[in-house]
Amino acid sequence: MRFRSLRRITKDGLFKQNLCWSPNGEQILFAQNRAGAFNLCVVQTDGTLFRQVTETPPDKAPRYHPDWSSDGKKIVYVAFTFKGTDGFLHIHTIQPDGKNDTRIITGPQFNQQPVWSPDGKTVAFTSMRDGKQKIYLADSDGKNIQPLMKEGNLDQHPHFSPDGKSIVFDSARDGVQSIYTVERATGKVKRLTQGLSADIYPRWSPDGKSIAFVSRRDGNEEVYLMDTEGNHLTNLTKHPAYDHFPAWRPDGKALAFVSRRDHVTDIYVAELEA
Repeated sequence: MRFRSLRRITKDGLFKQNLCWSPNGEQILFAQNRAGAFNLCVVQTDGTLFRQVTETPPDKAPRYHPDWSSDGKKIVYVAFTFKGTDGFLHIHTIQPDGKNDTRIITGPQFNQQPVWSPDGKTVAFTSMRDGKQKIYLADSDGKNIQPLMKEGNLDQHPHFSPDGKSIVFDSARDGVQSIYTVERATGKVKRLTQGLSADIYPRWSPDGKSIAFVSRRDGNEEVYLMDTEGNHLTNLTKHPAYDHFPAWRPDGKALAFVSRRDHVTDIYVAELEA
């Protein structure tokens, strides 16, 4: 698969990460470093009507890694807090208009990288609450926290399949960071990528047939595509600049990603060939 056109959405050049689309495909949600603070922001896909969702706390502790629920009513994200010389990562939910900011998962352990299940009933996230970083599942209100798998080693970046039955993630459980899937019902884990370079940040396509991810296997960060068996690997971006944080448009016909191809960090949207 290749892209047939590429559009630059933002032009402020500020550092951005963790992209996701609104359920109607009209906006892109992301985290951005503006005025020395990370906050959640939204921009229309034509580059207009930029707005900030979260408020900057007095200590400028960052807010990042958002994911938009499929019904469009809530955003889940990570809130960093300082306590003396220590820092803690908590998981919050907030409405897209910035109201009802609520902490749902907390603790002395790092809790991060949250994503919604397609039905909105479950949040997957990563935590070190059992010593090693693993993936956990919780109800949408943060209750009933359970590990997704018994074993793990630097498991991170979970993302649900469209039917909610499986999760794709990256892990160092076999050495180098690679892409895996796990069936929620059986716990069966399958390794999809092999190689000496780290493969990270997988994102399942809306039709369930493809997975986008980031790899340095060609010398720098590029966005790749493959099928759900790990075959038909394609370097989508093919550019010497940094390309990262892929996010599928809900119709599956485009991918947004962050790139430094114009010497600053901005959001681009690639319309994909049929």
